[in-house]
Amino acid sequence: MCENIMTRFILVMPGETDWSKEDRIKGCLDIPLNDRGIKQAAGLAQQLDQYEIDVLYSSPLSRSYETAGMIADLKEIKIKKNKDFQELNQGLWQGLLVTEARKRYKKVYTLWEESPLAVAPPQGESIADIKNRVVRVINKLTSKHRNETICIVGHKVVNAIIKSHYLKLDLNKLWQILPDEGTWEVLDISNG
Repeated sequence: MCENIMTRFILVMPGETDWSKEDRIKGCLDIPLNDRGIKQAAGLAQQLDQYEIDVLYSSPLSRSYETAGMIADLKEIKIKKNKDFQELNQGLWQGLLVTEARKRYKKVYTLWEESPLAVAPPQGESIADIKNRVVRVINKLTSKHRNETICIVGHKVVNAIIKSHYLKLDLNKLWQILPDEGTWEVLDISNG
């Protein structure tokens, strides 16, 4: 009889930043949490106290690492930084308001919104690139932490790619499953 071994992922979104409040594209720029984001991170830690977390991974970007720090303090575990969980590099769009990016890069940005697999931000990373790096590390973690609970404090595109990969969702519909800031969700992955 085969035993069904599961790895549980808790996918956490960092709290709010001033840039997200302004609808400014952060991408892989290191933008810290604002006061509301710090409160959201503390709330997330309290909500996650109900789970036994075996290992905690975080993007090295401060908004994620600060959020992970609140969880780590409450759970009394160490944070493992992993650069593969860093957010999508959005190239020349980073730092722009979404409205500015839409105006300056009208054709490319429209295609990006309609069919994200067809194009990448100018001088940025493609969805295929980020999927490759994220799925590679998730597969390693799934093997390494069989039957354990892994908490990952990532970013919108990172967490959506993990979810879409394991639920076999169409990546061209990625924008429809982006998580909100200061939220979390559980994803159970069968290892057998």
